Amino acid sequence: MSGEKISPFQLFCLMYLFELGSAIVVGLGLQAKQDAWLAILLGMGGGLCIYQIYTYLYLQFPEQPLTSYITKILGKFIGTPIAFIYCLYFLYIAARVLRDFGALLITSALDETPLLIINCLMILLITYGLSRGIEVIGRTSESAFLMMLLFGFIGITLTFFSGIIQVKNLAPFFESGWKTLSSTVFKLTYTFPFGEMIAFTMILPHLNNHKDGKKIGIYALLASGLTLSITIALEIAVLGPKGVGFSQFPLLDTIGRVNIGDFIQRLDIIVVATLIIGVFVKITIFFYAGYIGLVNIFHITKKNHKTVSLLLLGILILVSSLKMSSNFAEHLEVGLKFVPIYLHLPLQTGVPILLFIIFWLRKTFKKNKREIHEVES
Repeated sequence: MSGEKISPFQLFCLMYLFELGSAIVVGLGLQAKQDAWLAILLGMGGGLCIYQIYTYLYLQFPEQPLTSYITKILGKFIGTPIAFIYCLYFLYIAARVLRDFGALLITSALDETPLLIINCLMILLITYGLSRGIEVIGRTSESAFLMMLLFGFIGITLTFFSGIIQVKNLAPFFESGWKTLSSTVFKLTYTFPFGEMIAFTMILPHLNNHKDGKKIGIYALLASGLTLSITIALEIAVLGPKGVGFSQFPLLDTIGRVNIGDFIQRLDIIVVATLIIGVFVKITIFFYAGYIGLVNIFHITKKNHKTVSLLLLGILILVSSLKMSSNFAEHLEVGLKFVPIYLHLPLQTGVPILLFIIFWLRKTFKKNKREIHEVES
């Protein structure tokens, strides 16, 4: 890894904003209806569990990203192809998030702007930021985090004083049943956004104090999980279960109902700004994770290759975001039905657990063998 380092607070800001991403704008976990807030909390619990495995492996190889220690645990013959798959996975998810961003922005604010222009501007901004280094991204996240807190405080306060919150909309509790709730958690709220913390296995080696990686991730998961849960509960309380279900962007519709004395209203800009900040960080992390993985696999060491490599990968992400589906409805269908089962679960959970088991067994076997040798000596 390069000598670039980020502080624990910068890592927390990156993780928190990454988890919010576009999840705070779209209706997360609404398959569970008014129990969506609970589905998010249960998904967060799953995310906390799998993050323990991520950090366990990271602490065994604190200076190396996931794509590096995969080959050490599985061997180059098996590990290198899997590492390359992770690179493609990170870049593909970056493209999906970019497509989400463009579609959401067109629908909510810039309805006459071509998708190409919006996506191109965002990927150019991200590419430039990454060309300056992860330290610059880390410092940027601190300011973005404070802005996000300010937007959240303003939005919640004004919604409360508007008198549009109906707590009764959250009842009855557990109406969707355990089967629907567990399916929502397993397929959606666990994998998106909490399981996506797998991307930070490529970022953690940049942390200036390796021992802080575990607790910072836990704090970020708890903070983002509670934020998302409170947000969706607020949306349900304002719009009702049916209203949220029919809404394409529940947060936008919720804020749109704020009206205090016919003076304070039309606060859509808060939602748009929230979307831009969250998506910027999320695409950046996935983009950087894919880039670092490819650098690691192909041993790209020359500094003058960095800008060219980032630009080429940026173009790849941009083109992929435009060509991956013919329309937004098809894009959502693929994202909800196929990506969680065939990409997220195997790569977020299956492979890390396999790596953990193999490494733990190998470590235990070596320890027992050493103890037997010492006794015999």
